[in-house]
Amino acid sequence: MLVKEVIKKVNGLPYVIDNVQVCSSWGKSMLLNQPFLTEPNDIQRNLDDLKRHIGFIENNEAATRQLVVLLHEINDITQTIQNLKNLQVLDDIEFFEIKKFALASQKIWQLLQETNYDGPRLYDLSKVVEILDPEESRIAHFYIYSCYHPELENIRKQISQAEDVNVAEELTWKARQIEDAVRQKLTEMLQPYWNNLLRNLHLIGTLDVLNAKAQLALRWQLSMPTIAVENTRYEGLFHPQMKVELAERGSRFQPVDVVLTPHPCLVTGANMSGKTVLLKSLSLSQYMFQFGFYVPATLAEIVPVEDVVCLIDDQQTEQRGLSSFAAEMLSVNEILTRTKSGTKLLALVDELARTTNPDEGRRIVNAFVRMMEKYGVMSLITTHYSGVAPQCRRLRVKGLLTDRITSDVTPQSLHRYMDYTLVETTSDEVPAEALTIARIFHVDEEFLAEAER
Repeated sequence: MLVKEVIKKVNGLPYVIDNVQVCSSWGKSMLLNQPFLTEPNDIQRNLDDLKRHIGFIENNEAATRQLVVLLHEINDITQTIQNLKNLQVLDDIEFFEIKKFALASQKIWQLLQETNYDGPRLYDLSKVVEILDPEESRIAHFYIYSCYHPELENIRKQISQAEDVNVAEELTWKARQIEDAVRQKLTEMLQPYWNNLLRNLHLIGTLDVLNAKAQLALRWQLSMPTIAVENTRYEGLFHPQMKVELAERGSRFQPVDVVLTPHPCLVTGANMSGKTVLLKSLSLSQYMFQFGFYVPATLAEIVPVEDVVCLIDDQQTEQRGLSSFAAEMLSVNEILTRTKSGTKLLALVDELARTTNPDEGRRIVNAFVRMMEKYGVMSLITTHYSGVAPQCRRLRVKGLLTDRITSDVTPQSLHRYMDYTLVETTSDEVPAEALTIARIFHVDEEFLAEAER
């Protein structure tokens, strides 16, 4: 599973990727092709690399700015390197691509050497530069220099001085033969370095992605997660995109603390109490963690999983011509099928069976919770249904702070009067705040009176 394969499926992930400011097209490609890491050692290695690079940025501001400039010079030259590997005679554009890359690579190599950078180690490409820059101009352009062949300079001079067209054409043809021979020779001279060129390209791409992730972590105040074995725990979990959007409207996102165990947990709360945002935040953070990012929380201990299934109504597909309930049941079946096959999942399910009648909906929620408990699935299920019978851990969103409401409230400003803190509860009753919220919005009094009868 790669970033590019799930980016459109994970709420908030496109926003994260758009804000990872890689400098090169090659770095962008490497970012989108990053795998979903499931082995703790691989995850830890990525996090340690990121921690070291953040330290580099904090201690080397000027060098970091210089690095960013150099990274912008890197292009994807994998096909050119492949041609070189196969001893396919390169053309002048391909020689230019290699020279430009080698020059930039050498500058990055020197910068990292001077700052004692503790990260990816580049290969010295000075020999490649020497071959393609015989005049030592250190400028990123290329042509067949006259010094490559003892006859070239003289023939080119004769061509410029020739008055007879036929003589000029004959000399030009001879010059082209020599230039082709030079290209053959240069290709043979460069061929032994194809592997170092390719390795440096990948290392610099890795460095580009690492630098962008580190900058994002500093800019968004993300934290380095700890790899956990049994329980996932967050303090101050937030959703980056929603936090920024609220800040732009002059509001503040309220972070939450939450613990997930290898058992199902039910979350109850009124409409607009942040239950769906909680699921989206957990899903996004898990993906960021396993794609090698720091996570949006002040503290995080996270259990790696093999996949994340986030079943939220606004993510249900209608393109298959299914009702929302039918699509939901197929997704539930996928969770159960994969669970029974031994896949280690994080299952996040929002308002299960909300579109069917309450009696059947309650039965479905009960059955799902029992199955999650039976197979030991780390899962969080939000619900509006009271009377969910299975003995499981339960959380409740504190909800509406009616005593703080001093002016007219709109759907856009309601969050200012909500407390999104999660509290443990043993009750199987859900909060009844729907009519209170309707009254706050000045819904018709006669209608509300009828609803309360």
